Amino acid sequence: MKIHFAAPSQADALWVPMFHDRAKFSKLHEVVANPADADLIVLLGVFAMEPAKLLENAVYKTFPDRCAVYTEEDTYLPLVPGVYCSAERDEHTRVSRVFSYTYASRNGRHHNPYLAEVPDASPIPAANTRRYFFTFQGGSTSLVRKRLFNLNFRRDDVLIENTSSFHNWDGSQPGRRERQRRYAETIAASHFVLCPRGAGAGSIRFFEVMASGIAPVLIADAYELPAGPPWEDFLIRVAERNIARLPKILEPYLPSAAERGRLAQKAFFEYFSIEHEFDSIVGLAARSLRHAGPREDEFRHRQPAMIRRVERKRKARDFLRTAALKSIKALRLKNPYQMNR
Repeated sequence: MKIHFAAPSQADALWVPMFHDRAKFSKLHEVVANPADADLIVLLGVFAMEPAKLLENAVYKTFPDRCAVYTEEDTYLPLVPGVYCSAERDEHTRVSRVFSYTYASRNGRHHNPYLAEVPDASPIPAANTRRYFFTFQGGSTSLVRKRLFNLNFRRDDVLIENTSSFHNWDGSQPGRRERQRRYAETIAASHFVLCPRGAGAGSIRFFEVMASGIAPVLIADAYELPAGPPWEDFLIRVAERNIARLPKILEPYLPSAAERGRLAQKAFFEYFSIEHEFDSIVGLAARSLRHAGPREDEFRHRQPAMIRRVERKRKARDFLRTAALKSIKALRLKNPYQMNR
């Protein structure tokens, strides 16, 4: 299959050379420079905040029936079929118009060098070296995470840490390497690592934990799991409303934690390693164009309504957040949640 990669805006242009480089792992597809020569056009970038840059893009307007999207943005707005890393369970995933997958940027210029993703260099930590029952280190980017930071599990072998001051996409931060090293060491010292949703339903952490050979605990009710892996063999999924009961829920799984970690790592290298990313993303993008009914032109008619719905949700969330913070300040109350700094 002939593939053309395009970035609808200059800000997204860095995605194109990354995918051109990943094409070296493919024996199935050929990258072409001219979209007119392509069987499949993959549009790369983030579009939810500025949907016009996608919908008014010349390549999309000229070849709409050949275009699919690959995006890692947190806001889920499936205007065009394709691969969305924060895909949610909805009508788009049910008819195979949208697929979930891992984050290709995980192995990009912001990669954590202490999280090896080569099978021979990624031994599974011995169970007797793990001092934590479960851990979570991450930013305060969702309500479920804010609730998690407020819980006191009263156990020395549980580590829950707000790391909002660390910005994954900022390579200039002082002490960056040390913080990345500590993050990797904490994962390796855990029987279970919590993977709660962040600003989006998906998270890079989920795949980092799998690659590290640790049992992942997914806490993201809306998230659509990627197709392929035998998730039932190793994944523990906990409803967001049940996070206060995590010790009780996870205790029965402790004897199987090491085996779950081994199976998670096996699934990662079979489905999500860098060698598989290109063909998997291209294959899913191609499948998304052959989705079940309704026809794609009907989804195109819905695009304005989809955009309005996301904008209303964003405005309502911002309004409620601002109102809550003003009320807390006016009443001189302590903020009940740890906020992003």
